[in-house]
Amino acid sequence: MRTLVLLGILLFSAMWSNLAPSANAVTGAEIPTEGGTWTNPTISIVITPASNMPWFKASYLYDVNHAIARWAKSVITYTDAYGSYYLRKLGFTTCISGVNETLCATPDIRIQFIQSFGSQSAGLGLTSVRIQQNSGVFVAPTTTTLATYDPTNTTQLTDTDMINIASHEFGHALGLNHATVSITDDGTFELMFLSYGQGVGNPGNSLEAPSTLDMYALSNIYDWLANPSGFTGAGHPVAIYSLPPGIAYESVYPYSEQIQSLQSSINQMRLEILIVAVVAGLLLAVSLALGILLARNKHVQAQTDSWQIVGPPAPTELSVFVMD
Repeated sequence: MRTLVLLGILLFSAMWSNLAPSANAVTGAEIPTEGGTWTNPTISIVITPASNMPWFKASYLYDVNHAIARWAKSVITYTDAYGSYYLRKLGFTTCISGVNETLCATPDIRIQFIQSFGSQSAGLGLTSVRIQQNSGVFVAPTTTTLATYDPTNTTQLTDTDMINIASHEFGHALGLNHATVSITDDGTFELMFLSYGQGVGNPGNSLEAPSTLDMYALSNIYDWLANPSGFTGAGHPVAIYSLPPGIAYESVYPYSEQIQSLQSSINQMRLEILIVAVVAGLLLAVSLALGILLARNKHVQAQTDSWQIVGPPAPTELSVFVMD
């Protein structure tokens, strides 16, 4: 029984340690801006596929579109928690070159693909922005180039990799520079960190999302959205932002992904509970079997002792001494 209790404690400890988020406290996390803003709340994007190239996967189109849509969903999650509801006025219209490009006649952002940036670069994406002097306003179009292979040109990006890289580069196109830390306080990757924190091509890579730090900086870049008259004057110059008290430093995943993650955690917990229950049942069965076996052995021993017949002592040899 003692073994059963100890095993149960160990299994439950392992289960809860897996469920608990890994804390990695970060102090002084900051993110600078590019020093530019878009002046229209609806930002248009044209994606140009490299469909005739063997290194291009058709799924990359969906990945990039999904990356852009996730920013809008993360804005909803962030504003529900911390306000700045004017950020919800930001809208993204995505078009595909050769399909519906006419809907984005003069795009703000153009996204294209390249096989690799080559061994001389450690990059997986590159965004080039132009800003009007003294106005803090982006000059269209901003150009984003996404690699489909790592710099060694040996490992192709998975769909998850492409979503993450496209999300990072879209953050630049919105006006964010690189964050100073790689991991948030909830143990997830900082989307806007300089380098990609996961191995390219690893099928186990996870989706990354904008952090509260990224969203807070974005709320300052686009604070003109709170003005009923829209954009007036000039945008903000380059600034460095850190989170104010009251905002936890964590990744801001869309609600749908949070629900999916919670369901996965619950399923994992159910599986681990089932394993504990099965092991506990087996140990209990073994304990009961051993207990019954020991009880039977004691009973048989007791019966054997009671059936012994004790006879009279065997006669001893009588020695006769004859006296002369």
